[in-house]
Amino acid sequence: MKIMENKFFQGLIYILMVVVIFYFLASINEKTKASETDVISVTGTGEIYVTPDIGLINVSVQTQNKNVSVASTDNNEKMNAIITYLKSSGVEEKDIKTTSFSIYPVYSWEDKTGKRSLDTYEVNQVLEVKIRDLSKVGDIISKSTELGANNVSSLSFTVDDDEKVKEQAKEEAIKNAKEKAKSLEKALGVHLVKIVNFSERTSYPVYDSYYKSASGMGGIELSSSVAPTIQTGQNKVTSTVTITYSVR
Repeated sequence: MKIMENKFFQGLIYILMVVVIFYFLASINEKTKASETDVISVTGTGEIYVTPDIGLINVSVQTQNKNVSVASTDNNEKMNAIITYLKSSGVEEKDIKTTSFSIYPVYSWEDKTGKRSLDTYEVNQVLEVKIRDLSKVGDIISKSTELGANNVSSLSFTVDDDEKVKEQAKEEAIKNAKEKAKSLEKALGVHLVKIVNFSERTSYPVYDSYYKSASGMGGIELSSSVAPTIQTGQNKVTSTVTITYSVR
């Protein structure tokens, strides 16, 4: 009888222990969930103004001729002359890159017969040019069109070491976000525990212009005697960060 009573009490104690452990674990889980949901997020913005030190342009030569060899030779001669000029004006070879080269036939259609006939061949070559001496941008645009460039486009100004500028903007944004967090901490009567999430977005707009020569492209004519006046201005680099804190 005593043995059965002992087993009964042992079983009861075991059940009680299981119940206690269950409620203890449930309590910890609820606290964990509460700590996960007790958060605040703040957004900070940092802005840095910087003067560009690099100019970028695309220079293209487009030629047409019924004889593909003539069209190609004409294109090559004009582009080689432009490249020779760029190097003589101080543009380094590493800053001159061919980004596109194409040769393709141009056809016309006869409405009555529905047949097509070859009109001409078109050759197109595009250079991407990085200009480090910004005082020469206007002259390079003007001289390139004089030497046969049909299209000078995508003029933009940027900073050679843009990562450094972006980092400065991010530091300003983080500082701004932390100041907002401290202000909220006081206003809401909470305590910031730790950072549980962080995100960042940086925008780097550049000044952009577009030029065409008048060599059959329907644009304006640029001559070597009157080079366009180019103003670089300043670029604004903006960083936006969001910091999420756990609170109690």
